[in-house]
This record gives sequence, C-alpha cells and structure tokens, in this order.
Amino acid sequence: MSSGLTESEIGWKLRTGRWQRPMRGVLVTHSGPVTDIQMMWAALASIGPGAVLGGASAASLDRLRGFDRGPLVVLVDAARHVAPRRGVIIRRSRYLGSDDVHPRRLPPRTRLPRSVVDMANWAATEDDARAALAAAVQQRLVTVAELRGVVEGRRPLRRHRLITDTLSDLDDGAHSVAEMLYRTIEKRFDLPAGQRQKQIDAGGRRYLDVWYEPWRVWVEIDGGYHREASHWWGDLARQNAGVLQDRLILRFPVHVLRTSPALVAEQVTAALRQRGWHPDL
Repeated sequence: MSSGLTESEIGWKLRTGRWQRPMRGVLVTHSGPVTDIQMMWAALASIGPGAVLGGASAASLDRLRGFDRGPLVVLVDAARHVAPRRGVIIRRSRYLGSDDVHPRRLPPRTRLPRSVVDMANWAATEDDARAALAAAVQQRLVTVAELRGVVEGRRPLRRHRLITDTLSDLDDGAHSVAEMLYRTIEKRFDLPAGQRQKQIDAGGRRYLDVWYEPWRVWVEIDGGYHREASHWWGDLARQNAGVLQDRLILRFPVHVLRTSPALVAEQVTAALRQRGWHPDL
C-alpha cells in the first residue's frame, strides 16, 4: 500500500474508529468530526478528476450567505456516468470550461455567477429561485450583467423566463423577493409604478419599501414573522412618523403578496383613489 499500511491494518483503524471513511475510496485519518470543507474534498476525491463543486456548495465558499444548508452539489462532465454518493447531489453538465470553473480557487468550483444561476435553475420553488438571485445581487457579490452573461451562454435553462424576468426586476432596483412579488402585482393589476427604497427624513433617515409620491401613499412589506423587539419598534416609529407627515400607510406580510395578490391590489387601489389617483388619466 502507498500509505505504508496493509489492508488489514487500515481495516482495523476503521473498525476501531481511529480512521473514518466518509466517502467511497476516501479515508480521513482522525476520529473527530469531519468538517464541511473535508466533506467537500472527500466528495471531489471520491468522484474523481474533473469533478467540481456547484450551486449552493460553491456559492457558500464564495461568501454567499443564507444558502449553506443542504446536501453537497458536485458537477461532472455530461459524458461521465458516476455512481451515487450518500449526501451528494451529482449533476452532469456540458458547460465546465474555463468560463464556468474558477481556475485557481480551492476546492475546485464553478465561478460565482454560474453557481448562482444554477441555484436558481435547480431551486425547489420559484420563490427560492428568486431569492438566490436577489441575495447574490443584494450582498454585492455579483452584478446583474454577470448573471445575464451566464444565462445567455446557457440555453436552454428550465427556468429561463423566470430568471430573465427576475434579473430585469433586479436591474430596476428590486432587491428582495418581496419587492419582486409586489412589482408583479403592480403590473398584473395596472397599478402605477411606485418608487422603491425611497429615502425620506422622518425623525432620521428612513427608507420606504414602496412610495407613491403624487398621492403620498406608502406600502410597507413585512418580511419576517418573528422580529427582534428593537426592529419591531423601529418599524412602528417609522410608521408613526409617516402618519404625522400625512402619509397613508398600508402594510402587508410577504405571504399575503403571494397568496392574495388581488386583495393587495384592491386595497392599494382604494388607497390611491382616496388620495386622488384615477387609472384612466
């Protein structure tokens, strides 16, 4: 054996727990917990030459926050047939050239724009797909132009239309799934386009989620069900300041944007009409 140990000696170390075999053909020569990065290297070594990390597994190494849970994702050339590995999703791709795989970063992985587009394309739901794209742009790790470049070179994508529409929304300044859901409601129900993240002076610098300036109507979108007390009071203080400055305020949780868009549109329409908006003018 190249390790200097016989098969029986290696077997004894494995049976007694001194060593571990986290993946087929790979040994870890300690008895402690196998770290995430060790599992990544083990998966790549087990699958063999040309294998690279992809999707969320690659993106998390490149500092994308909020998507580091779930099984490892490994990409191999489309011509390869690889047996399943426990805890690993193996995907085949015809696009694993230098434009897609980073030439120097270790463990080997796809470039971040490619990783993010793959995350959106493989996501379990459309909201998850939008969230991956929005998070990468909002965290200032990639640009919309970089993501578009990947999409243009990767046709067809299963979610091509959704991804391109989401990138258009992000290019227009929507930086969260909630903002994109609301933008969809505006377009579907022929509402005027409100300003996003409008900065105002309301007892300090504040940003309004959606602001209809001509009618002084403010729409606030609540993203979380459980908020820290300081955040909760900050929201109330901002709303109180808005009321004192003659702003008409409507608040909607994200799930209502998704499940009851007609109700949201009805209430926003009523608020705008109350302040003088006429859709036909």
